[in-house]
Amino acid sequence: MKKIFKYLGFGFLSVVIFFIGVVVITSINTVDKEAVFEPYIVKAIPMLTTWEQSAFQELMSEDGFKGATPEQWTLYLNKLAKLGEFQSIGKAELQNWKTLSPIGSPSVTYAVYQVPITFSTGLAHVQFALQSSEDKVEINSVKFLSDILMQ
Repeated sequence: MKKIFKYLGFGFLSVVIFFIGVVVITSINTVDKEAVFEPYIVKAIPMLTTWEQSAFQELMSEDGFKGATPEQWTLYLNKLAKLGEFQSIGKAELQNWKTLSPIGSPSVTYAVYQVPITFSTGLAHVQFALQSSEDKVEINSVKFLSDILMQ
């Protein structure tokens, strides 16, 4: 009976150590969100608010950009142009984040931010889904939120 408890205790301890190791490895591989994502957002918003398709293509991941056809991009950007001229950026607010550390591949940190932006027509918000891997940041999706866009 004593051996059974000994083996169960060893098994339980092994499982606990495994999960602690996973947490440690993941936390080591995660990026500093404030130092990586927020400066990227400040740099990206003035480029995106030119409403040029090439700016979106340059800043977005390939999968994110190809999620819409060129015709859909044209319609979307024409609609966004109703927001007017870009004036200022507010403080980016982190909504959600996670880090994936697959074996044999570099870690990828995903984050969702919401940022208030002032345009010539008033306040709007932009929601970014960002990813960072190997010192490269890309936008997976971008969504502009404003009452003006509902008209």
